Amino acid sequence: MKMNSKDISVSEEEIRWTAYLNGEPEPEGFCELNNKEYEDLNDAWELSGTNFSFSAADPDKGWMDLQRMIQHSGKKVRFRVFKNRVFQYAATILLVVGIGFATWQVTRIPKLVTETPIQLVLTQTSAHPLTITRVILPDGSVVRLNADTKIEYPERFDQGIRTVKLSGEAFFEVTKDSVHPFRIETSNASVEVLGTSFNVSAYPNSGRVEVNVETGKVRLTSVLAASSGQKMAILPAGARGWINVSDGESGHEKVLSPNYGSWMTKVITFQRTPLAEVCAVIENTYHIKLKTENPELGKIPYTANFSDLNPDYIIDVIARTHHLRVKKSGDEIILAKSVN
Repeated sequence: MKMNSKDISVSEEEIRWTAYLNGEPEPEGFCELNNKEYEDLNDAWELSGTNFSFSAADPDKGWMDLQRMIQHSGKKVRFRVFKNRVFQYAATILLVVGIGFATWQVTRIPKLVTETPIQLVLTQTSAHPLTITRVILPDGSVVRLNADTKIEYPERFDQGIRTVKLSGEAFFEVTKDSVHPFRIETSNASVEVLGTSFNVSAYPNSGRVEVNVETGKVRLTSVLAASSGQKMAILPAGARGWINVSDGESGHEKVLSPNYGSWMTKVITFQRTPLAEVCAVIENTYHIKLKTENPELGKIPYTANFSDLNPDYIIDVIARTHHLRVKKSGDEIILAKSVN
């Protein structure tokens, strides 16, 4: 159906002209002006600098243009009244744009600032002797994870305490920030620091949480102790502390565990160390299952130093030293008495 400009209201026709001059396609039969009238109207439109249409408007640009005109205080603004229908259209269009912009400014609703919930990022290593996962936290702190270790931390730390959750063993190099303390939460204890390097061992089945502090100072608190009002342990550099999972009892001493970092360095030191503890250190360093055949063998003291050696070689040296034999049961390696 052919559309006639006389069949539509003036306001609608003005809006259609606005859209058409802004580059939108014209409805069939809409443009009825002769070439001269159209050229005059188009020139007036371009001189006005207006940019308005059904689908896209730029009121901010219009507002800035108006401000720049006002700032030219040395110039007088002259108004001329045009009786030509073309310029009446242009004036009406400018009026429509101005009213539309004013309405938009008054009625628009300010954007509400919404906080996106902090999502926990989960990182977990796999049990492999050669794998040490290195994680950089949002504050720049560096964490090295031992096998079978899980650490949870937010995509970004809030304005309070920097908190991460740990299950397993990890070595922390914490970025110093005295305003925002750093806290590691385990299922049985929490460790809080301001900026330091330390090792936390908190495997679920180990029976204890142990912390060895290389630099700085940390505070070790038992979950059970916190609820009962017991004092927390402050561990300075060169000290270690521990918490028993079963009863929450804690202890500390001013000496580091000799092999707390062996899982990273593969350097092991034994100084009259009970054989049961020797097996535990080798297990944690090389991620193998090693034990003595009975508790009595586990009490035998052993002294030796090993540096980045194959675990099979280390086990063979231990067995030869104490005249033991090595046997395997499934994935377990067992140190047993020799058969004479």
